[in-house]
Amino acid sequence: MSVCTFIAANCIMNEVRPSKKYPLKINIDEGTIDDGDADDNFYLWKFCEVYDYTDKKYGLRLDCAYYTEGRAKLILKYISDVLSRTDTIEVWHVWLDYGYDEYDERPIIKKKTLHIDEISPEDIREFDNAVIWENSYSIRPIFYCWEIIK
Repeated sequence: MSVCTFIAANCIMNEVRPSKKYPLKINIDEGTIDDGDADDNFYLWKFCEVYDYTDKKYGLRLDCAYYTEGRAKLILKYISDVLSRTDTIEVWHVWLDYGYDEYDERPIIKKKTLHIDEISPEDIREFDNAVIWENSYSIRPIFYCWEIIK
């Protein structure tokens, strides 16, 4: 179980891979991670569990070691390109595999609608770092959803 950020739409979206392989360096002693900071060092992979969170037909999961402004700009460009083929997309930040039954509480969903031109790279960083569990005693995760329009 882990945090996941994904894009959902009603049109087919192409997966994205970096232009080359970048080494990932993790220094446990110093508490640092370095992947070279290349702007294109992120993936958008097919996300089959999209139906668990939204009624959109297609989903891509964002996979990157950490935020950079350049990556956020490329992700916003990607979203803008997808919006040229559909009226709206959703970007979700969730806890994977949060199963609930009739006795469990559903997650809290914080949803807002934004125009693509309103979103900055800094907004992407804040969204991707949004707190899913308020504290260690939380029984309901918080899911975030941006509905982005053109």
